[in-house]
Amino acid sequence: MVHRRRLASSGYTTVDALVNGSVRAAPGGTAANVARALASLGWEADLVGRVGDDPAGNLVVNRLHQAGVRTDHLRRDSDWRTPVLVQEAHRGDHRWRFRCPACGERFATHRPPPESDANDLLGELDTPDVFFFDRASRFTLRLAEEWSRRGSFVVFEPSSLGLVSLFMRAVRAANLIKFSSQRSGSFLSILNGVESAVVETQGRFGSRLRTPSSRNWHHLPAPPLRHFVDSAGAGDWTTAGLLDRLLGDNGGALDLESMISALQNGQVLGSRACSWEGVFPDPLDTIATDFESFGCPRVLSAR
Repeated sequence: MVHRRRLASSGYTTVDALVNGSVRAAPGGTAANVARALASLGWEADLVGRVGDDPAGNLVVNRLHQAGVRTDHLRRDSDWRTPVLVQEAHRGDHRWRFRCPACGERFATHRPPPESDANDLLGELDTPDVFFFDRASRFTLRLAEEWSRRGSFVVFEPSSLGLVSLFMRAVRAANLIKFSSQRSGSFLSILNGVESAVVETQGRFGSRLRTPSSRNWHHLPAPPLRHFVDSAGAGDWTTAGLLDRLLGDNGGALDLESMISALQNGQVLGSRACSWEGVFPDPLDTIATDFESFGCPRVLSAR
């Protein structure tokens, strides 16, 4: 029997919404997208953490479950609001709006669960082959450090520096650190001396990687892109393809040849993701005729 790799993923989880007459939406956020992408590649994937007990949170749990992602440990909390992002066309690609198009109020931001949730999970979940996280919090670090001790391959994908003490703990726990050049200004210099493998994606300029045993960067050009629609999710698919090759065919080896092969596989999937609207190729679901009833902060807070 073929062993199915197991992923636990935690961090930024949102609903991505397109508003144009009707509201079309899908689960989003790096942690959710990586889990869903790897589930589509045959992995057992758990998304762990909390979302709000609200329309957006219900959509996240239900749609991810339908896509094969396990959400048993994604708790719905009535005191939380699930982050929502509105995607709109911009200069031949897309941009994100962080305020409600109806009332102008800011949407909820990422909120990490308490560390006690992590202690519960460590007793409830089997140790995964890979733990992926994109936000350094006491919750994710408790999981990363303990699962690393138990043998998990730990992947950290930062989007900002945040608290330096938590960031440095995340770096020390990670076997692999991956990030986008668009977001690395606040922490790139900190990574110069780390002992982890490092991957930096650079959009149309390709990617570069560094093995744990070397301080030298190795550059990989971007694969050809024949039909561009939008780049949403390209980085998440790159992560999924990288991990699928690295942990599947290469057994987690972090030598230069294995990392090049894995990153090239990720680049192919990331390039392919640019050829359809949204993060995944299946059409987004129409969920409402007006945004207010689904995601307006003022409407939801009045309920």
